[in-house]
Amino acid sequence: MLNREALLFSPTREGVPSSDDFVADDLIGAQEALEAEAREIMPYKFDACTYDLGYIKQPLFACKTCLNDRAVCAACSIACHGDHSLVELFNRRDFRCDCGTEAMGAGSFCSISHRNDAPANTRNRYDKNFKGVFCFCGRPYDPHTEVEDMLQCLVCEDWLHESCVFGTSDSEPPLPQDEFDTMVCQRCMRGNSEVRRILERYAGVKGTGVMLVAPDGTVTGRLASDSKVAEADEAEGDAVDGQANANDEPAAEKRRADADDGVEERPAKKAKVDSSPQPASNPKQARPDPATSDAHESSVRQTTEMPPASAQPSECQAPPLVPPGETPLAKLEAAGGRSNVFLADNFTSTWCRCRQCLPSFVNFPYLLDEEDVYEPPEDPDAQKSTFDLGMDHLLNRMPRGQAIDSIQAFTTLSDRLKEYLRPLATSGTTITKDHIEGFFEAERERRQA
Repeated sequence: MLNREALLFSPTREGVPSSDDFVADDLIGAQEALEAEAREIMPYKFDACTYDLGYIKQPLFACKTCLNDRAVCAACSIACHGDHSLVELFNRRDFRCDCGTEAMGAGSFCSISHRNDAPANTRNRYDKNFKGVFCFCGRPYDPHTEVEDMLQCLVCEDWLHESCVFGTSDSEPPLPQDEFDTMVCQRCMRGNSEVRRILERYAGVKGTGVMLVAPDGTVTGRLASDSKVAEADEAEGDAVDGQANANDEPAAEKRRADADDGVEERPAKKAKVDSSPQPASNPKQARPDPATSDAHESSVRQTTEMPPASAQPSECQAPPLVPPGETPLAKLEAAGGRSNVFLADNFTSTWCRCRQCLPSFVNFPYLLDEEDVYEPPEDPDAQKSTFDLGMDHLLNRMPRGQAIDSIQAFTTLSDRLKEYLRPLATSGTTITKDHIEGFFEAERERRQA
């Protein structure tokens, strides 16, 4: 009997083992394994296009078969582009489904919403990922052959090979994935001055949870959240901090580290890239599309507007400003290090939100608050087998009398086939194609008699 892994990862991927040496139980096992995999990957209903929800963060699939490699929502990837060549992009923010729009060329049609040749979504941002090319290295991604974990940059949302991020092909990276929640890549740190202005003040400063990795693998900026990390920081200690900051740690910085002592230990996460989007127990519904771009900009401003004066810190709690070239990040770059920045769990609570600091985040609301990600509603039929779904379809779509007659005919045929095969199974006889053809030939003669 073939095991589940052999069935799931058979080169045929058709639910039939690639070996000729199999029996009926193997075929049944293959079907059950594939159905279980489908239920785990896609426990959702895909009967509603997200176009009317507007520009939201959602799972996307770029269609390489259609014109311009445009991207569509999860529902359209199945209902409208199921037999096309697709690139799975996972979650991307501020994106509207392009199925049935002019962006895909004349005649584009969404079979779910019956929308065709709608105006192109001008705010959608496309990059090389939509052509199946990822990372600094520009290597095409093949899910069937790729064995390396990939990390997504929080800002540009590009997917990056772990070895390209850390500059090493070692099996264990210097900063394990369970020690950070997300990252900002060196390309954004060097090319986006606003992002750099925010992160450089925190990056590499002990206790902030905004971490840097030095060329020798030393990690600076860890949260002092447990004794293990605290001891590691102490051991790396003054030598590491001396490389990041020529002077002793300021008192304000020490207070920040002490304040973080009560943070609970962070749970381990799954690898950053999996074969499918992970289901959530409570899918979040996206907000409707803003009527105009001005309305959207207004909503962004509201996200990052000043809290009431009574809720604002009386003093700035950000790490002290230091001269240009003296920050841990600048020193790391001067030493030839990679300026990727790694953000610990609950990083949104890291930033100072005083009256002076908060306006810096107006264009980056996702740094201040966790983003809502649209997921399709759960499918109540997701746990049903293909057979059960077929019977439900039969009962619900056919006239009741005809459906009952069909079920009775199926049950009668099934009982006769079992009666025909039982003696062969009892005697240990291998059932061949000739046996099955003989049974159905006898059935045809019976009906004609």
